[in-house]
Amino acid sequence: MLRRNKKLSQLTDEALMQLLSTRLCNLALTEIHERYSKKVLGFFIRMTKGNVEKSQDLVQDLFLRILEKNHLFDPTKKFYTWMFTIASNMVKSSYSEKNHLGIEEGSNEFNFHHHFSENRLDKEVFHQLLSLAIEQLENHHSMVFVLRYMEELSIKEIAEIIEQPEGTVKSRLFYATKKVTQKLNDFRPEQVGQHFKLN
Repeated sequence: MLRRNKKLSQLTDEALMQLLSTRLCNLALTEIHERYSKKVLGFFIRMTKGNVEKSQDLVQDLFLRILEKNHLFDPTKKFYTWMFTIASNMVKSSYSEKNHLGIEEGSNEFNFHHHFSENRLDKEVFHQLLSLAIEQLENHHSMVFVLRYMEELSIKEIAEIIEQPEGTVKSRLFYATKKVTQKLNDFRPEQVGQHFKLN
């Protein structure tokens, strides 16, 4: 990637997208990459059950798709939502290659009580437990959970990304949140309650 341009760094995501079809294409893509590469890498890592190498490949593929599909972007819509729609579809496609990715729904059995017997959680251990709990969710449940709580997207935005009614998103989110909360609740109930609400 090229060095960031200070002037472009002040533009909105949507304005940068409009530059992808101009001579400033490379600079605009560099700025978008700088803003979101780490965030989407984290998303892909969660959704591929920790497969870092595959996630890095998906990140590169994502930005290539953003460049190739820039003419499909509606500048009146939020770029962030559009980007995660592409990323979400890439993950869904990857589910058909489970053996290659090492993804199998419900395959990551983990004995929480055996590994963590203390009733006190520091931040690092909490996030380790959270990641393990997410890995044990079915794919369509982990998708909405990650988009809602990790990426902090709204129900409406998630519905747009996964192309499902808001009611379906809420139902999946409720189930996923309940399952994750059950896994974490034995360790520090008050901390779990601060992170995830069931309503």
